[in-house]
Amino acid sequence: MEDILQALANIENLMERQAQQQTGAERRTQGLVEQFLKLKPPKFSGMGSPEEAEHWIDGMERIFRLLDCNDVEKITLAEYQLEGNAKFWWRASKDIIFPPGTDVNWEEFVRAFNRKHFSDCAMDKKISKFVQLEQRELTVDQYEARFSELSRYAPRLIED
Repeated sequence: MEDILQALANIENLMERQAQQQTGAERRTQGLVEQFLKLKPPKFSGMGSPEEAEHWIDGMERIFRLLDCNDVEKITLAEYQLEGNAKFWWRASKDIIFPPGTDVNWEEFVRAFNRKHFSDCAMDKKISKFVQLEQRELTVDQYEARFSELSRYAPRLIED
């Protein structure tokens, strides 16, 4: 009988610890969402230019670094900033990108997002602009800024 009572006491203690852990995780999530929203994260509708998609990812990643988010938190928070076509794309693609039972990964989300919102054609245009870049009337600072902006689309062309 004592063994049964001890087992029940152990189960009760375990359940209390689980409830405390869940409450702690819920508090972390609630606090994270509040901090995230205070930073006024950008929304993304999927209707703009490839540059807008890129700026959205950059803006989100700045916030994620500040809040020290893990991959699950990043994707959860990003999901709530998608609107319109972007939201419909994510709903239709989520289980394809991350099949049930697989771990979510921010880098894979970004790759899929870029495939959708930054087409090969748009990438080719950026590479072409980089290859054709000339200083002409630009100041050295302006040329360097444009070079830096476009070179990220063609990293193989500038390798040492």
